[in-house]
Amino acid sequence: MKKQFIILAASVLLLIVLSGCGESFATGEVFANSKAIVREAKAGITEISYDDLKMIMEEEKLRVLIDVRESFEFEEGSINQPNEDNEYPYPETFTVNIPRGLLEFKIGDTSYWDDDLWVEMPTKDETIVVYCKTGGRSALAVQTLQLMGYTNVFSLQGGYRIWLDPSLPLEEEVSDSGG
Repeated sequence: MKKQFIILAASVLLLIVLSGCGESFATGEVFANSKAIVREAKAGITEISYDDLKMIMEEEKLRVLIDVRESFEFEEGSINQPNEDNEYPYPETFTVNIPRGLLEFKIGDTSYWDDDLWVEMPTKDETIVVYCKTGGRSALAVQTLQLMGYTNVFSLQGGYRIWLDPSLPLEEEVSDSGG
């Protein structure tokens, strides 16, 4: 009996080691820097352009827009912020700030959505657009949301900087402080 248990335990351990904790782990891949990680994430997600985001908000087809920048960045300005008359340019779209480091913990927390954000929590098949400053953190966030079962999530190509000035070039170096 003890020998069978040891064989079973060794087999399970071997399967775990062989399967790894993800493709990069299983292949032994190590990323050179954050740009490489973001590039890998972008290869597996869908980005949405400035024009397409603006269009779906104008057509009232987007309810939840998630800003994954830090709170101090969000307070400096955001997409769909109210104007001087306290009116929102896209009244059917709710922009919520969930910093990238808290996304996994807050996205599915009903009390957070109801009590803190006052917005109905999105379903896993609802359209969600995520953005950050340049598109790096949002790409990682969308990748995470996909791993959590969200099926209709997009990253704003170029991030908030493109929203502020659509004439800027899309590709900007991701800074050490994140995108």
